[in-house]
Amino acid sequence: MAIEEKLIEPIEESASSGLALYRDPNDVRTIFQLLSALMVVLALFVLSAVGNAWQYWRRPDRIVVDRSNGRVLMINDRVYGETDAIKMMPDYPGESDKKYLVTEFVRSLYGVNPATRAADIKTALEMMVPQSALKFAAYLKDQHILEQQRAESWQAVWTPQDISIDRIDPYTVRVIGKQEITKLINNQVIQETKQLQLTVKLASDPGGRTDQNKRMGFLVAAIDYKEISS
Repeated sequence: MAIEEKLIEPIEESASSGLALYRDPNDVRTIFQLLSALMVVLALFVLSAVGNAWQYWRRPDRIVVDRSNGRVLMINDRVYGETDAIKMMPDYPGESDKKYLVTEFVRSLYGVNPATRAADIKTALEMMVPQSALKFAAYLKDQHILEQQRAESWQAVWTPQDISIDRIDPYTVRVIGKQEITKLINNQVIQETKQLQLTVKLASDPGGRTDQNKRMGFLVAAIDYKEISS
């Protein structure tokens, strides 16, 4: 055959001895097979790398299961129905989200723990609209509120008593609560209790549910303070 004739053609000829050297056909076939195997291994390696990259960057699976009966309600974006305990629907932050956000915001301000005070104030400022947070931080600094609390070793327990959504403005939340303060003035322990009424104005966070807004989807735009009794 033509291939075999090509394989066994002389590769070197000695003029002096008249001898001719030939390439062994099996040697040529072995080299060709090794090269083919190497190409296959490289192709598999590339496919493996692409598959690993896709697994790393793809969106994780989301599976919702009703544990009361073991029924699967959703796999990724495919909805398989609902049960008496769970109903799948689009995510719209609602009244419960507003109340939770305001509850955490007010607690960070009026529940004073000296060990975590700086972190609590930082958390409260992050829950506010940026412009409002700057104004509120300036107010705290100008009135020396944090300095006074630190100098007097304030400790305060905040107890919410009522929280409701305004009937006219659904973005206004009203809070009534009690602040029990323990402080040290002139080496004397002083305790006092304040009854507070707060009006908190909210705004939708354009970033949606984030860690800063406690995954609630709202930001605090303004806060109004009123002391009922002490």
